[in-house]
Parts: sequence; structure tokens; C-alpha cells
Amino acid sequence: MKINFELEGVEYSSDTSEGVSLGIQVDFDGPQPNHFGAPKASRSPLKLGGFVGDTTQGGSCNVDAIEMVPHCNGTHTESIGHIVDPEVPIGLNQLNALTTATLLHVEAEPFSDVRESLGESYRPALQEPDWVVSAKQLEFALHSIDLPLTTSLIVTSHDNESAKSRSYNEENQPPFFTIEAMKLIVSKKFQHLLVSFPSVDRMYDDGLLTNHHLYWNVQEGTHELTEDCWDEKTITEMIYVPESVESGLYLLNLQVPGFNADAAPSRPIIYKANRKKA
Repeated sequence: MKINFELEGVEYSSDTSEGVSLGIQVDFDGPQPNHFGAPKASRSPLKLGGFVGDTTQGGSCNVDAIEMVPHCNGTHTESIGHIVDPEVPIGLNQLNALTTATLLHVEAEPFSDVRESLGESYRPALQEPDWVVSAKQLEFALHSIDLPLTTSLIVTSHDNESAKSRSYNEENQPPFFTIEAMKLIVSKKFQHLLVSFPSVDRMYDDGLLTNHHLYWNVQEGTHELTEDCWDEKTITEMIYVPESVESGLYLLNLQVPGFNADAAPSRPIIYKANRKKA
């Protein structure tokens, strides 16, 4: 199906038959991405009384019981419920069927370059072995493609292919945003943020989650949900962007199951948007 739409007075078209999934497929029997040392996502046949959910074991049908940690076992989308006391189920977020999205390829930089040459920061302070996505890099990437402001932002950084099975730990820590980068994102009023790394914050950050608090406007050091918080916004982490997918304008279909939880496995689908000729 062809979709025609207008953005800031410019007409674009998109073909929904050419969608690209940014979700990492969870291979229960093979390599998986992993964050923070969480147990591997697993499945096993349901066994109840004389029933076994496995046709190879004599069962009438296949029924799997699945165990996983959405935040750590692959592509997932989270609500503000991730950092506040009240429950804010991701399954109840008002996700539009399609939103406009800006996709950016950026390179993470070592902390020493960012801190000394750009004056950017983080809480706790930047140190070895930090690699970060800076505000300067985001500004440059946004300026390079010169697009109208969109509802969603997709940021991919580092080797994507290995992201399908990479284990993130103390010896292999992923990049994250500087405070200035997150403030830039907030200033653009994006409603949905999608990133290729497993968290917008440093893996080991003394529990501050500085960027999460900035993004949702939750007072740092608290878990309070107030009228000033931006509870309609979402963060999607651990996406996979194929190398063939270029920076630019897309339509985004953010598919999230109706989980009564702060996060759920998700499957973002993007469709390239092309400017129509006058």
C-alpha cells in the first residue's frame, strides 16, 4: 500500500510493502544479545498433568513457556513506569499506528575526546572506558539530512551486526548519551526515542539513570510521577538497524504487546519516506 502524507508543507510518499524490522529476533536456542548479566531468554514445553506442549514428545500441539527479561534480552520498549513508583503499563501507552521518524547514524566517541574538546558531561562523571554519543554528533547528523521535525527519533551507533548477539558487561560496556545530547533530544520534543544500544544511560551509573529522568522530566533522585512528567513518551532500546538502511525520514510502526508492565519486547517497523517530485 502506498501512503502519501505532508510534513511542514512538503509532500512525501511511502510504500508499506517495503518495511524493515528494527527488532532483534530472540533466538531461544542460539546466540542472543544480553545486558547487565541477566539470564538468557529461554523457552520450554508446558507440562501440566499428562499434557506436554511438544509434538516431538507426543503432545497434540506445541505450547511454550517463555522466561525472559525484556530490558536485557533484546529489543524492548519502556514507559515512564521504568523509573517511577506508580505503575504505568507500556501496553496502555497511546501508540499511533504510524509516526514520522528521523533515523540517524552516529559514531560513539571516547569520553576523553568529548569531555576535553566538547565540554560535554554525564552524571556520574565520564571516565574510562566510557564511549558516548554527544550533542555535537547529533546536531551534525540532524543538520546533514536537514529534515522537518518528526515525532520519533531513531539513533544507531556502533557495529550493528554484532548487536544481534553481543553481551554487554564490565569488559564490554555499550555507548550512551551525554547529558547535553539528551537535553538536545528533549528540546526537539520527540515522543518516541529508539536507540541501538541497550540503555540511554551508562550501564553502571550508581543508579542515577540521569538521561531517563531528563527524557521523562522526572526529578532526579526521585521516583515521583507528577503533572510535569512526560508520561506519554517511550524509549525503545537494543534495536538493530541493517547497514543498508540510510539516515533519513521514515514512517514508524512501533509494535508493542499489551503488557501490564513497565517494558515489553517490541518490534519497530520502518518505511522509507521519499519526497515527492514537484
